[in-house]
Amino acid sequence: MYRDMKYRFPFPKNIKINIAYPTGEYAHENFPESKYAVDFLVEIGTKVIAAKMGVVVGIKSDSDEWGLDKNLVDNTNFVVINHKDGTYAEYLHLGKGKVEVQKGDKVETGDLLGYTGYSGVMDLPHLHFNVFKIKDKKGISIPFKFEEI
Repeated sequence: MYRDMKYRFPFPKNIKINIAYPTGEYAHENFPESKYAVDFLVEIGTKVIAAKMGVVVGIKSDSDEWGLDKNLVDNTNFVVINHKDGTYAEYLHLGKGKVEVQKGDKVETGDLLGYTGYSGVMDLPHLHFNVFKIKDKKGISIPFKFEEI
């Protein structure tokens, strides 16, 4: 069922992107909450847009702490959107003060959410994009596809 979920790329069309595949202890497959996540290597300050319409249910934008220490996980700036189908999309590693939406905002596909930056557990500038559902009060990553909308 979830493999047919379709999302647009979370950047304007003119943005050059590369996809990274973390390995070792930071590999996505090591974490059920981000097993199917995608890391887009982009420059700091890159616009991040909504990949699908929904309601903003979570934000953080007050941190500029980052590095490869797992204790920095709570320093990750993010936006989380709840979609009508019961899934959520999270956009992680946004810049300090660079989130442009508020909790409760309704967003359309393509609306500006914020800008990439350094925050949380990371070593290279990137956007961590993940789609998940809630099961037993925990986020579980689910497969999805990108398409041009």
